[in-house]
Amino acid sequence: MWMEVVEALVPHYKLEKLKIRGYNKGSRLPHLMSSPLNFIKEIHLIHLSEVSSLPAIGKLPLLERLYIWFVEQLKLVGSEFLGIESSSDDVVVAFPKLNKLTFYYCKKWEEWEDITEEEEESAAISIMPCLTRLSIDSCSSLKKLPHRLLRKASSSLRSLNIRGSSELVKTYGEDKEGSAWRSISQHNPQLVLRHQPV
Repeated sequence: MWMEVVEALVPHYKLEKLKIRGYNKGSRLPHLMSSPLNFIKEIHLIHLSEVSSLPAIGKLPLLERLYIWFVEQLKLVGSEFLGIESSSDDVVVAFPKLNKLTFYYCKKWEEWEDITEEEEESAAISIMPCLTRLSIDSCSSLKKLPHRLLRKASSSLRSLNIRGSSELVKTYGEDKEGSAWRSISQHNPQLVLRHQPV
């Protein structure tokens, strides 16, 4: 009964802020996340104990801030997260207005799927063109960031914060002259890495 009520919810078409907290009824987010949310500017996904994948949030045209906290079963952030669909003529923009993206305490998160080399080179695909701040805190299983994706977004990115994510600190924080860091920052000398091992 409770699930039927949740699935029947239709958000107001001018909704600007959405917070889903404590959802534990399935591996996917409720149907309302696939509803038209064209005015939404801020989303909080908090304490989702069963959710293992994220929907195509990148399609939301006005989303500016996205917070993903305590999504305990999340192991893979896949390409569907960007919401990119094949298009022959038009430029496709994933997360066109997003300026802040935060992942916190996603302990089982192991992989953030990168875009392909063709997608990186394509002028018809733009990814997170307004992103200025990316924070990853207490995601201890994640070993690597999506380099091609971040290079695609690098012109606007100013701050990469890594805290309590020992594998990422090992990869990027111990040697800022190393190849892993250069792979992300080579096109953006203004990008600052802030990291704390614990």
